[in-house]
Amino acid sequence: MIQLNPQYEAIFNPRNIDEDCNKIADEINDVARMQIKEILAVGMYKQAVMLYLQLLQSMVNHFVDDEHFCYFDDMYSPEYSLQWIYEDIMKYDIDEESRKLLEEGHKEILQSECYQEYGYPSYIRV
Repeated sequence: MIQLNPQYEAIFNPRNIDEDCNKIADEINDVARMQIKEILAVGMYKQAVMLYLQLLQSMVNHFVDDEHFCYFDDMYSPEYSLQWIYEDIMKYDIDEESRKLLEEGHKEILQSECYQEYGYPSYIRV
């Protein structure tokens, strides 16, 4: 089970909810994406995958709990930010343990209400 990261949970503060959830996406890009990129650059793949999964878990929880589906029309900006983090990870030749962790985390996310009921995150393929 993916454990939530308090630092990432703070990104999803209800005060950050706006049209398309752009404030949340901006914080994901400014804080989380840069942090994960730095960790990837030094070869700490398992830690980078875990941080990504924690952030993804926060997104799927808040999408439903805070009714993010009410705040966008055709573009849910946090999903794009998380997709870019995923793409950043996939640029590396991550080890088998990290790859397995990523796969198992995505399977868990695919079982979430956010994915089952709303189709988010839409970029995950297992």
